[in-house]
Amino acid sequence: MIHTETHDIATLAPFLKDLVRHMERRVPYAAVLVTDEAGERVRTATTEEQVGEAPPSRGAVVTVHTGRATVEAAVDVLTEEALAEAAEQAMARAAQAGLLDGGVAPDPGPVMDHDFATPEETPYAAVPLADKVARARALRDQAHAADGRVVNAFGMISHTRSRELFVNRNKRLFQDLRRTQAVVGVTVSVDGAAAALMDGRGRRGGWEAAALPDGLVPRLVADCARIAGAPRLKAGYYDCIFSPEFSGIFAHEAFGHGTEADMFVKKRSKGEEYLGKPVAAPQVTLFDDPDLPDAAASYFFDHEGQLASRTQIIEKGVLVRPITDMHTAHALGLPRTANGRRESFARKAYTRMSNTFFGPGHHDFGDMLADIEYGFYLERPSNGMEDPKSWGIQLEGHMASEIMNGKLTGRIFSPVIVTGYVPELLTSITMVGREVEITGLGMCGKGYKEWVKVTDGGPCLRLKARLA
Repeated sequence: MIHTETHDIATLAPFLKDLVRHMERRVPYAAVLVTDEAGERVRTATTEEQVGEAPPSRGAVVTVHTGRATVEAAVDVLTEEALAEAAEQAMARAAQAGLLDGGVAPDPGPVMDHDFATPEETPYAAVPLADKVARARALRDQAHAADGRVVNAFGMISHTRSRELFVNRNKRLFQDLRRTQAVVGVTVSVDGAAAALMDGRGRRGGWEAAALPDGLVPRLVADCARIAGAPRLKAGYYDCIFSPEFSGIFAHEAFGHGTEADMFVKKRSKGEEYLGKPVAAPQVTLFDDPDLPDAAASYFFDHEGQLASRTQIIEKGVLVRPITDMHTAHALGLPRTANGRRESFARKAYTRMSNTFFGPGHHDFGDMLADIEYGFYLERPSNGMEDPKSWGIQLEGHMASEIMNGKLTGRIFSPVIVTGYVPELLTSITMVGREVEITGLGMCGKGYKEWVKVTDGGPCLRLKARLA
């Protein structure tokens, strides 16, 4: 027995293959996931600068399935001895619960042996710290230079590297995921009224992903100044256009949690009642896709060894399919999707979103504006919430731009809240834009915990909505 902890988790694969074979002498299915995550954050603000490493996370989880139930044991020491002990703990827990007989085991999937890695044009680790600090300072300074009313600003560059090894009797999968993001935030004071906004981009990749689009910072500062002291709009039911970012938070809340199939198992989702039925206007499509090339929440396989692929959730307005993990697919007799995700090796796998977005349509922004007598263009979402059981939804944002007689008037209201019933909002969609935009700064919890990386987006959407 080897007691020395390995620093290259990929080298554990032969031992883990043997360990899985040993466990499957007593249970019909076994698997091991090993993860090693580390990161860095550089933040420069008006009054302070911080450089630090993200708390590292390194360990393994052993999964056994008895045909009727899943039992797991986690360990944060990567020696063969510790891994074998975790396997025995999982087997013992299953035996104590009387779960070592009967039922049908999950399918281990086809035979696979693959290594995956995120390509980096410029490896993040090769960039000197001084250059990262300089990039963050430049974002901060650009914000201050854009408007003398900026009272505070920050620029931030961060990077995360996650290495993951999954082994069952048929699969040996290894992925090296690298995510980089750049963020800028500002606080603006206008005639004694202050407002704060932040924006940025997150993508898979190396140092090249730390660049922001031209014009992002000046526009952020200008928008922040516009919402400072802006009035609230009069509550009512309006013609609205959602920006791609607002469409994204709508997609995430309406058909993210509502179609996570573990909510079906718990009878906590109204979406289960609508499978195969219209829930949206015919021109609406919606996807979850962890296989998008550059999106920040993409991965090559999920934490249960399912290769990443696109899932179409809504097709021509019909709810055609939920997203699943191994347990929910097994329990409900549904196809597996690549959405079994964990916050860490020490946490349970749940059905979780990845990159969730509305598909493109055929309309230009001008077409959407043209015949709106009075309404609002909603931008800069801040947060949202949804109750999957009732399908009530609430979206919050910073900017509602007034539309009158087919034109933006330049008048801004802030903040803005969208409330409603998900199918009612979706069936009110009359136009869908051509260009899909996906943003990558978000994290998502299962309730108030179990945080994983997500992105969302879509094209502009024209619909009717209740605003306050």
